[in-house]
Amino acid sequence: MTPRVLFVAPNLPYPLVSGGHLRDWQLLNLLARVGIRPALLYFGAGEERLLDGRDPVSALCGSVRYGGARVERPDATRWQALRRKVAYLTGGRRDEHPFAYQYDAMGAGDVILREAARAAAEIVVLRGFWCHHAARLRAAGHRVIANCPDANVRLAREMVRSVRSPVRKLGPFCNLRGVRRQERRLADCDEIWAPTALERDELAALGRPARVLELPNLVDVAAYPDLAGEPGGDDTLLFVGNFAYGPNANAARVLLADVLPAVRRHVAAARLLLVGGGLADDLRRLAAATPGVEAPGFVDDLLPWYRRAGVVVLPVREGAGMLFKTVEALAYGKAAVGVPHAFRGLEAADPGPFVMARSRAALVASTVGMLRDRDRRRALARRARTFAETRLSWAYGVRCLERSLLVEA
Repeated sequence: MTPRVLFVAPNLPYPLVSGGHLRDWQLLNLLARVGIRPALLYFGAGEERLLDGRDPVSALCGSVRYGGARVERPDATRWQALRRKVAYLTGGRRDEHPFAYQYDAMGAGDVILREAARAAAEIVVLRGFWCHHAARLRAAGHRVIANCPDANVRLAREMVRSVRSPVRKLGPFCNLRGVRRQERRLADCDEIWAPTALERDELAALGRPARVLELPNLVDVAAYPDLAGEPGGDDTLLFVGNFAYGPNANAARVLLADVLPAVRRHVAAARLLLVGGGLADDLRRLAAATPGVEAPGFVDDLLPWYRRAGVVVLPVREGAGMLFKTVEALAYGKAAVGVPHAFRGLEAADPGPFVMARSRAALVASTVGMLRDRDRRRALARRARTFAETRLSWAYGVRCLERSLLVEA
């Protein structure tokens, strides 16, 4: 018998403008493929419009309800922000998660509880940073699944690492202490979904949950044009990301300041397509001052940019979970070169579907080699597409989901 499910999203699951959106879109499609059309509850996170029933998400859900807008700036002053951070450090504010404090400020936990009751949900699927609401939901008779696109402690640790200034590390460090304390409450959930085997094992170590399921980040590979036969420009690199996110901004800075100039010493016409919104003013100035850079900002359609690219370069050294930008590059059938961190959660036989460079010099050398050798680029691209079809598709996700209490319920 198909269980009644409430799926809770922190923001609009569509259009697909970030990794979080892609994760929720993926999960709703996987649920549909196992015969579940959940009630959807979503919150506002600065969006200018709401779902209107004509969007693709509504077609996947039994009902769609808006839970209200999060409070974008709960701290009216810097003093209040400092007090909040110190509370994370000292163990105060147990009913607030550092990654969900904007939702906690508008009472999201109460909204989720009311909607779970209204939908008569047997199972509630919610983002891992709402784990501090799990005990209340279970006390009300609902089973709880925590959808964790990344392990929150790992992500918080990487966010500390991504900040260069010792003074500015203080805020992320306080977050890390608060997140470490709150992530233990994932043990109040009945099941946890983790994107990689590493994070699955870390979360399983928390204790009580009946199971921790590895459910990687996936895409509808069949819907992606296969570009493996199109080698792209012999001089064109591509990096896609939301540059308001620290690890992406740091990767862009490395590309602009170090990697692209080094590549251009070997391939004089080499250019970098830096595609995505959120570029800070200093990065925008650096991009404008660096020869061979095109930075269009956010674009509605990534396909033309992937078509132009000879090599997708991925120098992302921080963050947690699986990178959707990596998954998408492989799904398009593009030659991808990056540091090991960019391919976390992906295990492949040799010869692999991507090139892993363990130093900055190796990243430059591998990128130059791929630009210069079109046949080698095509071969890598074909392996990338084949790998995506077998290990990164929704069909693979359905097989993973068959082990979930959702299917067994």
